[in-house]
Amino acid sequence: MNKQAGFSLLEVMISVVIAGIALLGLAAAQLKSLQYATNSFNYTVSLIQGQNTIERLWPRICEIQKTNTALFQDATFRASLAPQVSDYQLTIPATYSDDMQVNVAWVDKRMTDNAENQISLNASFPDLTAVCS
Repeated sequence: MNKQAGFSLLEVMISVVIAGIALLGLAAAQLKSLQYATNSFNYTVSLIQGQNTIERLWPRICEIQKTNTALFQDATFRASLAPQVSDYQLTIPATYSDDMQVNVAWVDKRMTDNAENQISLNASFPDLTAVCS
């Protein structure tokens, strides 16, 4: 009786196919992980851009509230509120309100749901017209 020692070619081929499928699965998971990491980075940067916009309003809040929002509607002033990074789109209301929503959006073609590509911040300012000089 002849006994075989080792593996047959069929066993080796099956194990190579299984290993290949496993490696492709790992590569796909790594790619998806990188996509979500990039989207998380964009989310963080857009939060910073939105907060910066709100913070840029504070030094001029008295002037904005006293002039009945004329400054807020000035094109040059609105341009100064725009994100410092051009990849992000800022949306603020057309007229000033003490309670407003600031939206920042970005384009990420890998994320198919547009709701995942934007943030909304609610800004609330106190009425300072009585104490502003």
